[in-house]
Amino acid sequence: MRPMIRLGALALAGTALAGCSQITITSDTIVDGTARIADATTNAVQGTSNVTTDTANDVDARTHAARREFVGSQMAMIKREAARGDGENLETLAYMMGADDTQGFEQQVQANYQALFASDADADEWLTRLYDVVGTPPDMALASAG
Repeated sequence: MRPMIRLGALALAGTALAGCSQITITSDTIVDGTARIADATTNAVQGTSNVTTDTANDVDARTHAARREFVGSQMAMIKREAARGDGENLETLAYMMGADDTQGFEQQVQANYQALFASDADADEWLTRLYDVVGTPPDMALASAG
């Protein structure tokens, strides 16, 4: 995976795990009737940075728990991209699975679309289907061997 895509994949995964920040203007950010947008933006960026840093330090993006959170929040997009056979969410999922060949991963998901999306499933059930299709990711293989 290209370095910029990998960086984007991590950022996307971190956002899915951490949630999104929003800028909220309150009476504290209004002075003389003018919103102090710079202060509000700085506070929002700092908050997002702290959450992203904490997420990067506390959660490895290549774990079942991280994949479960990501799939749970992005299922609609994953399904749409799986039908096409490519997309940012599939690239992120390939990275999270430890796939060496992102294109191959995306093609496998597309080729097995019916099996993966045959019926509604929660994130754990869907990941079990995915593991059956593309193989067990390294972190899960280690856990079952231990």
